[in-house]
Amino acid sequence: MMRVTLTAAALALCAVLPARAQDYGGVRLRGPDAVLDRVESFDRSGCRLSQTSVTVGVNRALGAGSQAWQQLGTNAGTGCRPLVSTQATVGVNLSVGSRARAEQSIETAGARGVLATTNLARGVNVAAGRGSQAGQRILAQTGR
Repeated sequence: MMRVTLTAAALALCAVLPARAQDYGGVRLRGPDAVLDRVESFDRSGCRLSQTSVTVGVNRALGAGSQAWQQLGTNAGTGCRPLVSTQATVGVNLSVGSRARAEQSIETAGARGVLATTNLARGVNVAAGRGSQAGQRILAQTGR
């Protein structure tokens, strides 16, 4: 029951933290017609209009002397550049207990959208207990 409560609390903390997304695009607005032509050309290019990538990792070491390691990777970068790209990378790493140790590494790569790209990276890293250790690395990259 304690495991479920701690995991739920950590996920709730991730949801409550204010999200700061970065938005940038590759098309300069020289006029509405130029943007419309670019959007309509995607129909013939074979590329998707939008791409979404979500990578979530939950790692926990609960109990005295317990250890947990987690390594995740996602490569959503493709040869095509979608009009809109969204990437979310989220990690929860918990080390609870005397001498508990938890290590987490999450690495993602996504495509940059032609019109807009949103990239969100969030992590919660908690060590609670005498001599406990928690290490977390989150790397979210956007391609060119």
